[in-house]
Amino acid sequence: MKKLFIVIVILASLRLTRAFALPVSYDLRDYGRVTSIKNQGIPGPCWSFAAITALESNYLTQKLNTNGKEPDLSELQIAYYCYKDPNPERNFNSKRTSGLLSLEGNIFMPVAFMARLSGPTDERFLQYKTNLSNSERAALSKKAPESYKRSMRLREAYYLSGNSTLNSDSLKELIMKHGAAAVSLYSDLNSYHVKGKYYTYYQPDKGTQINHLVAIAGWDDNFSRDNFTPKPKRDGAWLVKNSWGTLRGTNGGYFWMSYDQHFYGGAVLIADPNNNLRLKHYGYDDLGWCSNISYSWGANIFRTETNKERLKEVAFYTPSNNCSYEVYVYDLGNNKLKSPTAGKLLTSKQGKMEYAGYHTINLDESFTLNKDQHFSIVLKLSGSRQPVENVNKDYSENAVCHAGESYFSNDGKTWIDGINFKCNTCIKAFTLTR
Repeated sequence: MKKLFIVIVILASLRLTRAFALPVSYDLRDYGRVTSIKNQGIPGPCWSFAAITALESNYLTQKLNTNGKEPDLSELQIAYYCYKDPNPERNFNSKRTSGLLSLEGNIFMPVAFMARLSGPTDERFLQYKTNLSNSERAALSKKAPESYKRSMRLREAYYLSGNSTLNSDSLKELIMKHGAAAVSLYSDLNSYHVKGKYYTYYQPDKGTQINHLVAIAGWDDNFSRDNFTPKPKRDGAWLVKNSWGTLRGTNGGYFWMSYDQHFYGGAVLIADPNNNLRLKHYGYDDLGWCSNISYSWGANIFRTETNKERLKEVAFYTPSNNCSYEVYVYDLGNNKLKSPTAGKLLTSKQGKMEYAGYHTINLDESFTLNKDQHFSIVLKLSGSRQPVENVNKDYSENAVCHAGESYFSNDGKTWIDGINFKCNTCIKAFTLTR
């Protein structure tokens, strides 16, 4: 699992006002809210499997599936195209030079991939295999990920804290409300143990190291500490869905992880009920949120590519919990202007996002834009930090920015082109094409 080489301060803890008491134990399987166990087969692509599990679980939680079938999304599409997209600017970096599907990753990568509408697609369109033939590699290399029909749309990604002891109750509530949560831990094969009917895991010796992504699908506050080797300080365990098939242990592909085990909070992913295939994406952050820049205001200027596009939605990242936002949309006409606010204000919207992460908002009004029309999305965030895409060693070295794309400001009036900082702000627009 790729460690983050980017500086992103998420949050110290999650603070929620709970309207109900949390149950002592909970299992998403009891409610049909998690998909079947998969087998990644080789080290490496756990990050793709964990992300897919989280999104499929939310899909089931929202009861979006009307045909009675379990969703089955393609892990291969994400694992392959995050590194081998025909457009090199959309490829993440890895120190590994061979074994494509063994390349490591993190939860931020599939979020970036899905946020730009590159996927996900169904497993039936692109099946996961641990050993791709030369002909299969050649076929994949000639296609863009968008060549495969998008089966689902990511609307939100709530990023969680790195310290599980600070936010366990909030994590439980998120699982109950939204489905499985993808998290990272240090996985040591020698630390998994069979105790009676339980398959358990506790490895306290690796500190805060992480090398594997899994999905938390439940918990049991009364799970005895005696079931673990070595023995943790307290009772209680998380129910974890792994991606190693059903043969490991006795829990059919699941294991119990002690509450005392360190893990790095990944994300809860939220599917969009409306997966409109006519949506068009505008954005310059193909690699997603890579770091932050110290400005309250950010903006992107876009030019429409087809005629009569309906601007309906805006998306962005928030770098902290309870982050207030202000969104402004400007019509800049047919001539590109150097200031993102030097045009006609079409609409604005304000609000607060409870969680750090990726968010999509509906504009209160939609607007028809003609071909080659310039428009801007302006975003003010509380906390004076704007998430950006930029170059980071061994992670986002392929990130590219150009003059006249992104802008930053401290007052919303005087703007600096992002080319001066070699970064683009993570602001997107979505239009509905004819």
